[in-house]
Amino acid sequence: MRTMVRVRIRVVQSYGLSVAPLVTSPERAHWRAADYSAMRLPRLKSLLLSACAVGAADEALVSPSQEESLAFERISPRMPDELLSHWRRGAQLYEAFLADFHATGALTEASKARLQEARRELTALSGYTLGSEREFMLAGRLMDVLAPLARDDAHCAEAASWAVQRAVHPLGQRSYATDEASDETTFNSALGAAMMYYRRAGDDERAKATLRLAASHPRAATKWERLLQTPLVFVPGLTAQPWWDATEFSLVRRLEAAYAAPAARAALLLDLDTLIAERRIARVLSPVAPLQPGSESADVAGSGAWSEAALFDGKEWGPVAAQLPTIRALLRGEGDEPVDREVCRGAVCGTDVVVSVIRLRPGARITPHCGMTNRRLTMQFALRGSDGVAFTVGGEERGYGGDGRAVVFDDSFEHSVSHRGTEDRYVLYALLRHPDVAEVWS
Repeated sequence: MRTMVRVRIRVVQSYGLSVAPLVTSPERAHWRAADYSAMRLPRLKSLLLSACAVGAADEALVSPSQEESLAFERISPRMPDELLSHWRRGAQLYEAFLADFHATGALTEASKARLQEARRELTALSGYTLGSEREFMLAGRLMDVLAPLARDDAHCAEAASWAVQRAVHPLGQRSYATDEASDETTFNSALGAAMMYYRRAGDDERAKATLRLAASHPRAATKWERLLQTPLVFVPGLTAQPWWDATEFSLVRRLEAAYAAPAARAALLLDLDTLIAERRIARVLSPVAPLQPGSESADVAGSGAWSEAALFDGKEWGPVAAQLPTIRALLRGEGDEPVDREVCRGAVCGTDVVVSVIRLRPGARITPHCGMTNRRLTMQFALRGSDGVAFTVGGEERGYGGDGRAVVFDDSFEHSVSHRGTEDRYVLYALLRHPDVAEVWS
């Protein structure tokens, strides 16, 4: 019979943030991996690659999560089989979830059940001292598993706890973003996720503690100044307000004037109808998307409850945009420039989807979250179906004011969307350069 004699609880001492307990027993005393506190993240990356070397013919058959699962098993010293069985079973269930999700595009009751079982298998491992690398990987896998489950607020507190553990781990602290082009982002993204989860769980005290923890990193761009503005990359000194006067932007004035003119409005809506008829608007296919679809049936059908057609990537227009002459003309730049100067360009956008058309179905809700960076703003121009759609940004709720109207907000502030109307909502979405940021041109 196994007798557990000691519980070691990791605590972020300065801020009182406790995370998952690690339990050891006398018979497991020999099963303690070496101290990896001096390791650097590239060491873990090279281990992942060497542990998972595959032939060219097999490369497409191995997913990143499968590669990590193999690497977890091959870290020295080897884990006892009874412990490895928890990891293997959790990894298999997570892979089954991903296969189901990518087949259906939706988070079904069956896929939730797989995630719950994976969660139970993986959390069983938190009762043991696994060694630094494995503990870091376990926290990351539990974040992966809990993120889809946390569409339900009941899972947010647990998801936040594992996100904090991922961030405070030595490997997490050494993987941080200083700007939007940073390749390493673990510290920023994990604490950003923890902030989001704690706020949704209604735990303001732990959210405040996480804010202080984020500010303590000497280099990460996480010197957040307020609970409701915690983007992946935060640049101090920029004007910070959730909502902006849309009429201050010439692009908005041009779009609203076009919609007010019958001929231009008809041409604009013809572009939209072309996208719909040719099925160019595809579901947002991410298991971690902050979406509550309203019903499983609404999310499974067609292109899902939340879908998008990407048009401009920050450098050039994509092939779908060639079918939308009116939208392209309204967003055109001067001379040879492909897009209006107010539209975000370059790495500061934090994404390669800078202009798109987005659909949201009635009953759907985009749950509270923060964007990538405070060096951009978001414009949404209502093309059709805006009645009953409410935005909350930085705690303040607003609507579009009708089709043919635009809103501009800072998506580095916590924001959410609720569709209480009866029609599919379609918007023209564009990231705008923050007015305090100098123009960036390729």
